[in-house]
Amino acid sequence: MRTSLKEASEIADENVLQRLQRMTRIARQFGFEIRGEPLGGAGSTWCEIRGRRILFLDLSQPAAEQAIAIREILDETAAIRPHSQAA
Repeated sequence: MRTSLKEASEIADENVLQRLQRMTRIARQFGFEIRGEPLGGAGSTWCEIRGRRILFLDLSQPAAEQAIAIREILDETAAIRPHSQAA
């Protein structure tokens, strides 16, 4: 995921909840269904069931960690997900 200079400036001005909302929106654009579940600190994860990609956010973790987890999952799945974003 590349970030322009303008986007980088806007990202720097975000608070944690805004960052989490942005990362959630990006994950949805890449076809993930987002589910929030209290996973007891086990961490966020994802799976694919019958062609549907589901990202489970660990609600027992702080928002900052959830946002980082989404970014890591997007990076991890970049090679296996379609390169075109869903509308």
